[in-house]
Amino acid sequence: MFITTQSIQAETAYRHERTKREFRATARSESQERAPKPEPRHARRALRPTHAA
Repeated sequence: MFITTQSIQAETAYRHERTKREFRATARSESQERAPKPEPRHARRALRPTHAA
């Protein structure tokens, strides 16, 4: 495999984009883990008509 300045630049750009993509995915999954989970609602209460109806 030939090592040229273009191949080095392409490899560097690829690694840079991959690092950014992995960082965004990690930050997103961590924020979802820290987010409060919604409390389950009672089924009959969820189906009850509201006063605005």
